[in-house]
Amino acid sequence: MEPILIMNERLKCPACGKETLSAKDYLYETPQVGKLVLSNWECESCNFRLRDVKPYETQEPIRIELDVECEEDLSSLVYRSAFASVNIPELGVEIEPASASQGNLTTVRGLLEIVRDSVGGICEGGCEKIELAMDGRTRFRVVIDDPSGTSFIKNNKAKVTRSLSLFQQ
Repeated sequence: MEPILIMNERLKCPACGKETLSAKDYLYETPQVGKLVLSNWECESCNFRLRDVKPYETQEPIRIELDVECEEDLSSLVYRSAFASVNIPELGVEIEPASASQGNLTTVRGLLEIVRDSVGGICEGGCEKIELAMDGRTRFRVVIDDPSGTSFIKNNKAKVTRSLSLFQQ
């Protein structure tokens, strides 16, 4: 299915305050998680950009685990919803959702790049581990916990657990 334009508006830019923010939202249906809203907002004056992927509908909470052991695993497609947490214990990586979180559609390697780029100059030995993982020179496990149930890792080795009890305290 091709994405369907569901919103096309001109709004006030939150960065520069001008009415030059082109805001477009698309509805896209995927076989893995159902319908997603893809947002592509860009200000023509100051180049402020917002790119986001959010579920249009939710499902049962999910935990996805993938043992990354080879190049093929690093190239696996990953969708992390805005509501999901990501843990990579071997690399000391924990990503928690926040109120302004955006969803990510990337690969396992791309997820590691996002982490590396986010921590930048504050790495103290951690970036070396991330670089080794990105190059396929170390094995690690990616764990995604998503209360919306819409995240996925497209890899036949990914272990998927759907259960409301995952998020009950």
